Parts: sequence; structure tokens; C-alpha cells
Amino acid sequence: MFVQARTVLNILFQFILLVHGLECRGVSFEDERRIANMQDHRVTYAAGLAASRKHRGVLYTHNDLYRQEPFVYAINESNAAIISTLRLFPAENQNWEDIAVGPCGDKSCIYIGDSTQHKIYRVEEPDYIYTDQILADVSAVKINWNYTFASLMVDRHGNVFIVQSHTNDNRLIGRLAVSQWNSTHTVNLVTTNLPHLPRMRDSDPKSADISPDGAELLLLTHHTAFYWKILEDSVLTSIKHQYTELPTKTSKLVKGIAWDAQGRNYYELSVGDNTTTPSLYIYHRL
Repeated sequence: MFVQARTVLNILFQFILLVHGLECRGVSFEDERRIANMQDHRVTYAAGLAASRKHRGVLYTHNDLYRQEPFVYAINESNAAIISTLRLFPAENQNWEDIAVGPCGDKSCIYIGDSTQHKIYRVEEPDYIYTDQILADVSAVKINWNYTFASLMVDRHGNVFIVQSHTNDNRLIGRLAVSQWNSTHTVNLVTTNLPHLPRMRDSDPKSADISPDGAELLLLTHHTAFYWKILEDSVLTSIKHQYTELPTKTSKLVKGIAWDAQGRNYYELSVGDNTTTPSLYIYHRL
């Protein structure tokens, strides 16, 4: 009886994986449509992108280590114009690499990963967005993570995930559990190996995001955007299964990817430099 039950469970699990694979292969998006170039030089080295869950039509981004300011910029998703500057306090930008929006209890929070400090910052989204302001009461967790990372994402429960970058070896993906935010000490992450993905550069992945409903995951590299359907609410399990490659803007260095607030389409933001400003793109689901 035990052997029969185990056989039935194995068949059921294989069926779930098959359906998951078919769902992944069935997802598709149009090629990019450029929305606009950012005309404001407050953002010149954009790194990271996230969609507000509180303010309709608003995206968040920040500069990377080339402009070490503890500022998050709220931008208009329809024209890439800066709406306001949000100064995080207390916080320090030594090397902010990626940004995400996700739950923090019954509220919505902005999460930022600093790869140099090995810190994750979290602060509640502001009640209003159309005025420059200081976001106080920033909390931070120091993580025991001896690697570089450039991507950060938050699931629907408030668990944070980062992926090792700048390596030619196996990459680790780590999970900071929502319960660890109360710790005053350096915390350990639950880790697993990211499976081998094709055409990865040593600096990949560059950004990541989980859809607001927690059902879909994007991981951005130089050549493509990898997509997974999240199985049984487990990011660490799902990334070991079937993925789909989605379009990305390969002609420019892109370091920000984000689902829109509805989790239907996704955005990308190119980096920019001293001579060109970042460009915002959208990919519509077919």
C-alpha cells in the first residue's frame, strides 16, 4: 500500500511539473516599446526598477555606486519623468544594486539591496508621492553573504531573495525570511544553487522581480530575461524547473526589470551614462 501511494504521489508530481512546463512555454510578450528617455540628469546611472503598489502609474529607481546618494526616484511610467525624490533615512548608498516593492505586514514597502554593505533596506511607501520628502524609519538587515549580488526580489509574503553575481562558478540564490527583520545581528540566508542558465556573463544576473500576486518571476541577464511560473509558493523550488526566455533590450546595458502593478506587462530601464540618460521600455503580454 505504501509503495502504491508513493507511486501515485510521484505520478502526480510529474504531472504538475508537466503542466508547469507547458504554462511556461505558453507565455509570450511583444518586443520592447520605448516609452521615453529620462530627461532629468538626477538619474544618470540607473540601477533597479520597481512598480509602486500604492500609487498608480509610479515606478521607483535609484543610481548605483557611481552616484552614492541615498535617494529613490519616483518616476511616471507613461513618460519616464521624475515625479519626486525620496531620501531614505537612516540609510547609506555604498552600492545600491536593485530595488523591489513588496509587503511588510499589512503595508507596502520599498526594498533596496546594497551589495557592498551586504545590507537590505526596507521602508514603507509614502502616503503621497508628488513632493520631495524624507522617508524616515528605514530598517536594515545585515546579511551573512560573502558574494556580490545585483538582483533583489520580494515574494508576496515579504521574503527577500538575492542572487549571486560576478562569478563564473555556480551562483547561489539566498532567501531572507520575513521573520528575520527583527534581528539586530547579522543573519544567515537560506541558500540553494541557481541552475545553469545559458549565455550568462560573469556580471549576471542584473535585476529581478516577482509579480504582485507571487505567481511569476523575472530574472534579467545581458542576453535575455528568464521567466518562471512559481510553483506552490516556493521561489527556491520553482527556479530549478522549466523556464522561458523573454525579450530584453540587448543593445543597451539594462540593469532594471519590473512587473507593472497588475503583474501583466513588464518594464526595463537602461543604465545611462555621462552622455545619455536612461531609457524606459515596456513589454506587453500577448
